[in-house]
Amino acid sequence: MNIVYLTLGLIAIYLYVSFVSLIWEGMDRKLVARMQRRIGPPVLQPIYDFLKLVSKESIIPRDANKFFEIAPVLALASSIALLAYTPLGFEPLLATKGDVIVFIYLLALIAFVRVMGAVSSGSPYAQIGAQREIIMLASREVPMMLGLFAILWRLSKLGVEKPFSLGTFYQYNIWEIGTPLTVFGTFVLFIVFLLWLASEIEVGYFNIPEAETEVAEGPMAEYSGRHLALFKLSSALKEFASASLVVAIFFPWGISGYLGLTGIGAVVLDLLFHTLKVFIVLFVSMSVFRAITGRLRITQAVGMFWGRILPMSFIGVLLIVIDVLGVIA
Repeated sequence: MNIVYLTLGLIAIYLYVSFVSLIWEGMDRKLVARMQRRIGPPVLQPIYDFLKLVSKESIIPRDANKFFEIAPVLALASSIALLAYTPLGFEPLLATKGDVIVFIYLLALIAFVRVMGAVSSGSPYAQIGAQREIIMLASREVPMMLGLFAILWRLSKLGVEKPFSLGTFYQYNIWEIGTPLTVFGTFVLFIVFLLWLASEIEVGYFNIPEAETEVAEGPMAEYSGRHLALFKLSSALKEFASASLVVAIFFPWGISGYLGLTGIGAVVLDLLFHTLKVFIVLFVSMSVFRAITGRLRITQAVGMFWGRILPMSFIGVLLIVIDVLGVIA
C-alpha cells in the first residue's frame, strides 16, 4: 500500500511541477521583456509551445544513432525521479539518510544524458554545445557541493534524525543556530548558490552551451517535435528542482504551522508557499540575471567558477567550520 501511495504522490507532484514550471517559463519571459521595455509573449506561451511540439513529428538526422531518440525519454525519466528527492515545502517522498547524494547524481545525470543525446546527433554544432555543457558541469558542481555538505555537516552537529538528508533542512534553520560567523558564512554560501543556480539553468553569463547566435541552440540543435518537447519539459522540471534546493536550504520556513493546519491541507498550503518562494528565487537568479548580464566566453565562465566562486565557497565553509570548532572547544 505504501508503494501505491508513493506512486500516486509522485504522479501528483509531477503533474503539479510540470504545470507551474511551464507557467514560470512564461512569467520569466514576460518579466524579462518588461525589464527590457518589450511586450513579450503571453504567460501561457510555453504551454502552447509544448503542446505544439508534442503534436509534431520528430525529424531524425541521417547520421544520428539510436541513443539520439532514447536520450529525451531518459532525461524526462531522470527529472521525474529527481522530484521524488526534491524538498517541496516538506520532506522529499524518498527521504533517506543520504538522499542528497542521489539528488546531486540525478542533476548531473540529466545534463549527461543531454550531452550524450547531442553527441549522438552527429551534428558539429550539437557536439560543440555538448563539450561546453560538460565543461560547465565539471566547474559548477564543485562549489555547490562544498557549500551543501558544509551546511548539512553543521546541521548534523545538532543531532538531527537523518544526517545528510534533504529533509534535515526542515528540522533546523541554518540562519538561527550559530554565532555571527555561521550567519555570515551562510550568506556567502547563499551568493554561491544563486550563481550556481544561474549556471544550472544556463542564463546570463552562463548561457554558453546553447549560445543561439554561435552554435544554433548547441546540444538541442538537431532536436525537434516530440523529442524536443520532452527535453524542454525535462529542463523545466530541473529548474524547479534546483531552485527548490536553494529554497529548502536558505528559506525552509513553512506557513501551515503558523495557521495550525494539519493533514493534507497543511501539505497543499506548504507546497503552494514553497512554489511562491521558488518563483522569487528564480526571479533573482534567472529573470534579473538574464536581463542584466551577457554571455561569457567558456574560458571566462570556467575562470569565474574556479577563480572566484569556488574561493567564495571555501570562505563560507571555513567560517562555518571555525564557528563549530569554537563551540566544541
